[in-house]
Amino acid sequence: MKGNDFYTHEETLRDTAVKHTTKPNAERLEQRLVYQLIQDIETLEQAIAPFLTAERLAFDCETTGIDPHTDRIRLLQIAVPVQPVLVLDLFAISVDECSLLQKLLACPMLKIAHNLKFDWQFLTQAGFQLAGPFFDTQLAYQVLKAGRKGKASLGVVAKKLLGINLDKAQQQSDFSKPQLTATQLTYAAMDAQVLLALHEALTVRLKHQKLFAIARLESACVPATAQMELNGMRLHRDRWQTAVTQLHQQLHTALQTFRHCLGEAVLEQTSFLPGLQAIGGSGTNPNSPEQVKQVLGQQGIAVKSTSQSALIAQVDQHPAIPALLEYRRLAKVLSNFDASLIKHMHPVTDRLHPNYFQLGARSGRFTCRRPAIQTIPHLALTRRCFVAAPGYKIVKGDYSQIELRIVAKISGDHRMLEAYQKGEDIHRLTAAIVTRKALADITEAERRIAKKLNFGLIYGMSAVRLQLETQLEYGIVMSLQDARTFVQRFFEVYEGVRHWHERVKRNLYGNKTRRTQTLAGRLRLWSEAEQPRLTELLNYPVQGTNADIIKLALVKLHPQLGNARLIAVVHDEIVLECPEAAVEAVSQRLHRCMVQPAQKLLAPIPVVVDVQVLESWAE
Repeated sequence: MKGNDFYTHEETLRDTAVKHTTKPNAERLEQRLVYQLIQDIETLEQAIAPFLTAERLAFDCETTGIDPHTDRIRLLQIAVPVQPVLVLDLFAISVDECSLLQKLLACPMLKIAHNLKFDWQFLTQAGFQLAGPFFDTQLAYQVLKAGRKGKASLGVVAKKLLGINLDKAQQQSDFSKPQLTATQLTYAAMDAQVLLALHEALTVRLKHQKLFAIARLESACVPATAQMELNGMRLHRDRWQTAVTQLHQQLHTALQTFRHCLGEAVLEQTSFLPGLQAIGGSGTNPNSPEQVKQVLGQQGIAVKSTSQSALIAQVDQHPAIPALLEYRRLAKVLSNFDASLIKHMHPVTDRLHPNYFQLGARSGRFTCRRPAIQTIPHLALTRRCFVAAPGYKIVKGDYSQIELRIVAKISGDHRMLEAYQKGEDIHRLTAAIVTRKALADITEAERRIAKKLNFGLIYGMSAVRLQLETQLEYGIVMSLQDARTFVQRFFEVYEGVRHWHERVKRNLYGNKTRRTQTLAGRLRLWSEAEQPRLTELLNYPVQGTNADIIKLALVKLHPQLGNARLIAVVHDEIVLECPEAAVEAVSQRLHRCMVQPAQKLLAPIPVVVDVQVLESWAE
């Protein structure tokens, strides 16, 4: 096929983008797919000239695989209104010669893509620089779905919003072959063309739902997320091996303690092999619910279940139960830290490159997997394994008690607001309130219990759950009666929080509400088949606002990073890898970019960000 040939496809697109929900009979536009295959620079420069004056541009990539570090772009498809789709064969065209294409991608016109993160990474690795603003149709559709279940692939979104059945059979085809088929080229061109219609359809719906600003935020955040994945994190293999060994030793000790408390023979260290299933000896297997129930029954403790909540209710009945809970805690730590990390080291970069999902949680918070960096235990032993490259430092920014500050803003609680404006330690203050002791007499253990109270009760945590979580997280054992007393005293003092809970309860049980929003306007909806729980209605506006704040900070920070590298976002933290010579300037920049957007949402409540310069991720 020659570089200046044009191709048409008989399948038509039903462009319902201009159809507003209040005008169901709006005219549908019929358009025929036309594309031009570009395989030489001369043809490219002629064809691309009209694209430079467009107001919006849709693009898509077909690649030889999904790893931007090892695979390549084969086709780059570009679509603008009233022009043929350009299908660029980047195997035939040298990227270094594509000056007009470079200019086009760097123009400040709206760039539209579906799963923009993928395309952005491959184009960046190929040497292109993309300028926004951006519009990611996948993220925009997820924002519109507002937490309701459903896939967001291009095929699904096109069918739902445009009534188009896209043929995705070629998605898994081999785009590395010297000669591509007409079917592959048509498929590629269609994926770019349909994005223009999707952008218009989504824009109408997002504005109607007052969600356009949130969709724009998500799209603006993609470059930071995409570059963070490319950067990856450096894992110190020797420290990792040391940490795994120590955790296995601690797990073995907990198992010994458990069996000793039951009067059973303990294990020699050599008989405990790495791996949670290798429990040597003939004693009780702590991973077997039946064996645990049986042996506790022999000790006079009848339990119907060996779940955490069932065991914690009996925690003061026998010393074997705390030992068993400690064993389970360590087993969970190991399950998130053992072989699952090392197997994800990239063979080219020798770094970990987690796959981040901007809307992985229904609250709008980031999630990640392969590996799940966000589940790495918040322990010095484990976090010290993540280190900076030679000549670099870790610079970490951490929002201080951001969720409690958001609760103070949402609830208008006078006592919380006063505490934050005075710069008081709210965990110590809560400890003094519930224990009825002077601030100076509060122990560290009491402060840790109060921390769990503060972060748990704002979401409606029960006394039973408080009792369980305190033991699991801090190893502190309290009676159920003490837990109930703490809960009661907490709500006696923080009346604004109590009134907020009561308002949400009335809406839930009176009006059968199925929606809630963040301070920035992010929406969470429940379908007719779903019934929201009280904890969800309390949790969403807080954690969702937290997600909004982090993403606003990333959008502000990313263009200002210079030689520093964004390497992780974990809950309330932004983690950078920074050249040693730039540490001071980058630290100030990180602090400013994190505080400013949060302060706009939470004023008059002060926002505090702790910035640390470290050798490793550990505090």
